[in-house]
Amino acid sequence: MTERKRLLQLALPAMAENILQMLMGMVDTYLVAQISLITVSGVSVANNILTIYQAVFIALGASAASLIAKSLGQKDSRQTERLIWDTLVMTLVLSGILGIFSILCGRWLLALLGTELTVSQTGGLYLAIVGGGIGFLGLMTTLGSILRAKGKPNLSMKVSLIANILNAIISALAVFVFHWGMVGVAAATVFSRLVGCLILWRALALDVKSVTLTRPFNKDLCSLVLPAAGERLMMRAGDVVIVAIIVRFGTEVVAGNAIGETLTQFNYMPGMGVATATVISIAHSLGSGDFQTTQRLAREAYWLSLWMMLPIGLLTFAFGGGLTHLYTDNSGAVAASMVVLLYSFIGTPVTAGTLVYTAVWQGLGQAKLPFYATTFGMWVIRIFLGYILGISFNLGLAGVWIATVVDNLFRTIFLYIRYKLFFKNDLFQS
Repeated sequence: MTERKRLLQLALPAMAENILQMLMGMVDTYLVAQISLITVSGVSVANNILTIYQAVFIALGASAASLIAKSLGQKDSRQTERLIWDTLVMTLVLSGILGIFSILCGRWLLALLGTELTVSQTGGLYLAIVGGGIGFLGLMTTLGSILRAKGKPNLSMKVSLIANILNAIISALAVFVFHWGMVGVAAATVFSRLVGCLILWRALALDVKSVTLTRPFNKDLCSLVLPAAGERLMMRAGDVVIVAIIVRFGTEVVAGNAIGETLTQFNYMPGMGVATATVISIAHSLGSGDFQTTQRLAREAYWLSLWMMLPIGLLTFAFGGGLTHLYTDNSGAVAASMVVLLYSFIGTPVTAGTLVYTAVWQGLGQAKLPFYATTFGMWVIRIFLGYILGISFNLGLAGVWIATVVDNLFRTIFLYIRYKLFFKNDLFQS
């Protein structure tokens, strides 16, 4: 099997699953947009917090998939079973902490970001409901990652499809028939994820009576999860600060930026799918000791990601005006959305590089380097430069997105250079 086929076999179902997950958020955004601009602004800000949670679970799932794939490559079934249970326990602990935080501190956190009172109240309630049930998203992410690592990527994709259909139906009924508003949309999201968890759990067929855990904790898993989760956390926490900058431009710009980001999520889906496949494929080849295949996989992953992302980004930008009008007719919000679509397309080559080479390092079991790169890129380049360009130089939302492209350019170059040096020196000296 060629490297491209191997990547596509894992990437296409992962891509479809990511698209379906994003569709759930897109459906929620569309439905709450029918209620009011304040509601869509509150939900969009709350979703930036929820995206941080999701990023942590994605990092956990990717790290676990990497270690599981490596143990499968080494044909160590006992270690594989132990890793699965360790990951599930870690998911439940994280879910509990994040859920309690969402319920108790959600409204306060949104107010801290500088949103208007009505926006923080609406978003805080949405965060309490969806964030309170975040454990179902966490389990769906973890169980899906385990299935992909075990060579069953299609199953997780099918469950995501079921959950999305269920969410769309119940959310639409909640808004248009029962008039439950934003609360009904949030409750539908939590319920559909619960159903998805139950199906995935049953499909994985784990025997609870034979639980094997690493005591006091799995050091290998933590050494990979913590920097990987830290990388995602720095990224998403930085996004929240970026939103705090965008809030200064007004509610219309906040709403337009949220709509634009909702639409451009489809641009990133191929890259995210290939990144998921890259982590698993590289970890498996590394476990088998096939270093030449590892290098070919990394090279193929970048070009595959880029050529899949470019046409989607172009289509999204070309039809962006019409798509944005599905959410709102507000001229300020539409203009802001088009700014997001433009710079998302321009930055496609470096976004693909950031996604793929972050995944390469995680597959190699070296998650600290992407953490350092993201922390510096986000908090020194993107936030600082975004503030300077957006506010000091009066470029507004365009300034923030120029800084985003520059950040991704830095991280792509840095991670690629270190990757070349790793295979030239570090790997063969270890």
